[in-house]
Amino acid sequence: MNSDGNLLISLLETMNGTKWVILGVLLLILEVVTGTTYILWPAIAALFVGILAFVLPFFSWEMQFVLFFVISSVLLVVGHKFVRPKMKGGEPSDLNDRARSMIGMRVRAVTDFELGAGRVQVGDTQWRAQIDDGNPKAGAELRVLSVKGTTLNVENYIEL
Repeated sequence: MNSDGNLLISLLETMNGTKWVILGVLLLILEVVTGTTYILWPAIAALFVGILAFVLPFFSWEMQFVLFFVISSVLLVVGHKFVRPKMKGGEPSDLNDRARSMIGMRVRAVTDFELGAGRVQVGDTQWRAQIDDGNPKAGAELRVLSVKGTTLNVENYIEL
């Protein structure tokens, strides 16, 4: 049991700038593989401590480890609170959302609408549709306003 503790201590005592930079690069590679941003912050901290160990070689391994821990902790909190939400921002994509991709699409009525309900053709599929005003006839061009479940809410298509 005592020899395990000595092995860890002797490993930590040999930490220098090169080993910190190698650790930082390995953590960056792991971050690229996982893409979580949680490994990014310790990687940056390890690189920073490595550079600092090159510039100030008199830092003891204890001070290097404490500095690594403090910088990692601060970056984790700041990154999670401020950076991570900005990385997830942006417009939602309709790449895998068929309903969202149909909004604004021109469709053709397959049946006559009765009481605001009918069927429309979207690509090679027929969909149930409803319209708020009027009862379009089969063949009428309509535009998709929204999708609710398996029903398309449509309006008469007016070309500008």
